Formats: sequence, C-alpha cells, structure tokens
Amino acid sequence: MNKAFKLYDEVEENTWIVTFADLVTLLLVFFILLFSVSTIKEEAFEETMDAVKSALKGTGQGSKAGAGAGRIVDKDSKKVETGTVPTDSLDPSVETGEQQQAPTEEVKPVIITPFAISPPKPDREKLLKQQDMKRVSKAIKQLITSTAAEKDTKISPPKDGKIIINVRGDLFFKPGSAQFKREAMPIMDGIGNILRKNEVFTLAIGGHTDNIPISTNRYPSNWELSAIRATTVLRYFVRGGMRPNRLTATGYGESLPMVANDTELQRADNRRIEFVLERKSP
Repeated sequence: MNKAFKLYDEVEENTWIVTFADLVTLLLVFFILLFSVSTIKEEAFEETMDAVKSALKGTGQGSKAGAGAGRIVDKDSKKVETGTVPTDSLDPSVETGEQQQAPTEEVKPVIITPFAISPPKPDREKLLKQQDMKRVSKAIKQLITSTAAEKDTKISPPKDGKIIINVRGDLFFKPGSAQFKREAMPIMDGIGNILRKNEVFTLAIGGHTDNIPISTNRYPSNWELSAIRATTVLRYFVRGGMRPNRLTATGYGESLPMVANDTELQRADNRRIEFVLERKSP
C-alpha cells in the first residue's frame, strides 16, 4: 500500500508539466500571431485568427492554421495591402497578379521631355559689343562717304573688336611735311564726334610712308616723318577735348606697306594715316 501511495504522489507532483506545455504553446501561438500581423495581408490575418481560435477550441483545424500562417492569400475581393501599390496603379503586375520583368538590354526606356529646351542665353557683354561695333561701323561709313572720295579711303570690316580706316596721306599732308591740310579737318572732326558718343572705344593713330627715303634736318628718315604726322593728328584730337588716355600715336615709316611700292599710284596708297577704333571692355 505504501508503494501505491508513493506512485500516486509522484503523479500528482508532475501535473505542472501540462500547465507549462500549455503556456509554451500559447506563447508560440502569440509569436506566430505577431509575425502574421507584420507580414501578411488583412484577409490572411483573419484566416490565421480563425484557425488559432479553432485550434484552441479543439476543432482539429490547427494544421490549416499552420498552412495559412505560412503563405499569403490573395483574394480578388481585396487588392490593397499595407505598404504596397494601391489598386488604381498602372502597374500590370498589381492588377493581374503577374510579376513584371525587368527590361532587357535591348529594351531602352524612352525619355519624353514635357517642355522645349530653350537655347542658352547669349552673353550680355558679347551682345553689347556686337551692337556697338555695328553702330560705330555704320557711322564711320557715313562719315567717310560725305567727307572723302572712295578712292582715297579704305575701311576694313569690323574684326576682333576693331574698325580700321586708312586715309591717303595726300589728303592730310603735303609731300615731306607734317602740317595737315584743312581738307583733313572734317574727317578728324567726324571721328572725334563718333568717339565722344562711344566712350568704350579708343583710337590708335598710325603714320605710314612710301619707300622713297627722306633726309632733311627736321626729318632724318621716314620714321621721324611718319611719327610726327601721327603725333600731329593726336594733338588735334586732344585740343578738341579728347582725353589723352584714349589716344595713341605711332610712326611706322615704310615698314607696313599696303601694296608694293613699284608705281607712283601704289606709293600714294602706302602714304597714309591709319585710324584704328577699338572697342574696350567696360
């Protein structure tokens, strides 16, 4: 009898294992529930809850609950999933359930620009320079046309911010002299007026001679003659009110002929006064 009572007592002492097993089972179900809430859709969660309830009631549907927790059920009645693309998306994989494949190397995306690309704006300084050159060039042509014969002058097209005017020296000076004639005053006055209206321009004056040498007490060579002629023109502009820092004068002698010095006509072309109007950056 004592031995029977001892066995009965041992059975009574091990009943806590049943309670512990139930607790572990409940904890397992709880964690499965948490995992289901964070990863599956709403309808799958509801099915999982029903399966858990059925398992706790002992209806024998625990295996179904396990299967429901292991997969995501997608029903046609509900398309929205937390954190996914809504049903009105244009992605065909959402509407049909088919996964859209990534484009291969042969498929190139087409980029459509919804607006016209405007051309770059021109540089403001460059635009102003072009306008100034055009305006001054037009004024110079009008001046020369009204004050000198076409055969006596030559105007180069504007280039690199410069306008070059060559006037035959016979209109300015007598042979072997550096005292300019009165006939040259309208040309110089007109150039001076253009410079006063266009402060961004400077004037370089160049004196040129032919290749016939000169040797006098006042002009030992063509270098001195050309330099004094250029300086005489410069002094005329200064007396007219032009700022000296806008003017330069250089004598080139016979070193830069326009044409060959083979004939008298060619030598007359080489004897000249050169005006270089240059547009400076403000």
